[in-house]
Amino acid sequence: MDTSRYPTMLMLLVALVQGFCLLILHESIEFEFWPATSPTWLYALYALVLIYPTMLLLAATNVNIKRLAAASGFALLCALLAYYTGHQVVPLPQANAEVLLLPLCFSLGLLTFKALMYLQVWADDEAFEYPKLFSYSWRNLLTLGLGLAFTLVTWGVLMLWAGLFKIINIDFFYELFTKEWFYYPILSMALAFGIILIRSLTVIVDTIKRLQQLLLKYLLVLLIFVSLLFLVTLPFTGLAPIWENGPGSYLILWMQACILFALNSVYQSDAEERPYGRFLHRFIYFGILLLPCYSVLVFYGLTERIEQYGWSVSRYWGMIVWALLALFSAGYVVGILRLRDAWIRMLGKVNVTMGWIFMVTLIVVNSPIMDLRKLTLQDQLARLASGTIDIDEVDIQYFERQLAGPGYDVIQQWKKDYRETHPEFVVRLNRLYTYNQPVNNEDDKLLVLSNIACLNGCTAPTDLLDQIYTDRSQNHWTLLNNKHMYLMEADPNNDGEPEYLLLQETANGYRAFYFYAKVQQKWKELSIQTIRPDQNQAEVPLIESLGALNIEYSKPKYQQMRIGEWTIDVSVKDNISDTD
Repeated sequence: MDTSRYPTMLMLLVALVQGFCLLILHESIEFEFWPATSPTWLYALYALVLIYPTMLLLAATNVNIKRLAAASGFALLCALLAYYTGHQVVPLPQANAEVLLLPLCFSLGLLTFKALMYLQVWADDEAFEYPKLFSYSWRNLLTLGLGLAFTLVTWGVLMLWAGLFKIINIDFFYELFTKEWFYYPILSMALAFGIILIRSLTVIVDTIKRLQQLLLKYLLVLLIFVSLLFLVTLPFTGLAPIWENGPGSYLILWMQACILFALNSVYQSDAEERPYGRFLHRFIYFGILLLPCYSVLVFYGLTERIEQYGWSVSRYWGMIVWALLALFSAGYVVGILRLRDAWIRMLGKVNVTMGWIFMVTLIVVNSPIMDLRKLTLQDQLARLASGTIDIDEVDIQYFERQLAGPGYDVIQQWKKDYRETHPEFVVRLNRLYTYNQPVNNEDDKLLVLSNIACLNGCTAPTDLLDQIYTDRSQNHWTLLNNKHMYLMEADPNNDGEPEYLLLQETANGYRAFYFYAKVQQKWKELSIQTIRPDQNQAEVPLIESLGALNIEYSKPKYQQMRIGEWTIDVSVKDNISDTD
């Protein structure tokens, strides 16, 4: 084991500083002080603290340490992207931060993984050739993975240590090892130490790399076979089942990605090397020739969805992945058409070029240049303005949960714009960002009550309207999905005293009926009936289904029964008719 090629002490010092920085960021979240109170700075500092030290640990040698300082510029770029994402975490604290963090972490992780191998080649003053890039990519991936495993084992040993002493009533070690100020720096240094050990054993890493190459050599043949079998089957089944039976477009993208990954793992070292015999070699490149067919299928499926429902963040990501995979496939096809059996010579050029395109794409989509949330918002607003969708069809919860800051800004503007023309829509908007808590304020009460249409010229008592608002506002979902409410006067007990039937139509197709009567001089909600939408029938507006607005009364087939102090009601089950 030779560690003399690496600046070991510097790497351990970097890890120690990283651990203390992570501790400070953790404590700021725990005790709610800056930067935790500002998501922009919190995200940016986390990106800086995680990315720059990790790149140094994976790539630094005594020879390239000076040129590798350029990694600080890349880490700063990632911090700026994280800062921009943090800027969209509004409103606090109700904002759904997870929907921003997951794509950001995934994007920055892929971007760092890809940029690091290019940076290593540049720091070693070598040409950007695919075999070298491939070698660095697998070494980095395996080194980091094994280093994390070593860190996990170290933590397990510490917990075993603490547990053994705890069972003999010595809690000192458990209390020490579970303190944040202890395990952040210790585990950071354990990761650094593991990486140093693994990097010094390059033979083992290269052996694992050759093993995976051998396994993928056979998986590639299977993947090509499955892809060809799928294409041959399509003329008999048609294209419709691809999108009727689940996320067909995304499954096809996964298959393309798996084929390209396996292909680049097998054909990666020498343009003249032939891992397979002539028959299998040509079988492989015949399968590659047909990859554009899958790109056409995915493009058709995505555009159909976009035509029906408009753009969304996930559809933008789907189209981005489609474009990248289509470019990879097109590059390989050009190589096959030009060089036939020797097409592997172009594989390296295509991969190096696409690596740059891939990195630029990840930077752009996480920046203001191509903010997918803003693009989605603009498309949905355009569909609303053009009349493609009605105001009642707008998925306001998608704006709340998926579009972060841009969605919040539009929702606030809608509250002003539609207050007079669509008060029922504003009632729904008021239920957003409330953590399922009742709204209960006079302004909202006026909007809710103005949404209740009294049918047949009825006049609703003020105390009844107050009770209706109190009851309906207690259930967050009742008014969040509200579309229309109607009130009708009724007298089902023939006592000459008016009761009222409240009918509600929701945006998701449900119909709800609430019966109000006076009990001890106070209005009470006596019964509730909710009817689910019938998926097999076209939805008819509730007001149209009420006919001439005449209420007919009928006696139940089974009357109420009393036995001593007990009163028994008979209710007919759903699968039994009153006339049975």
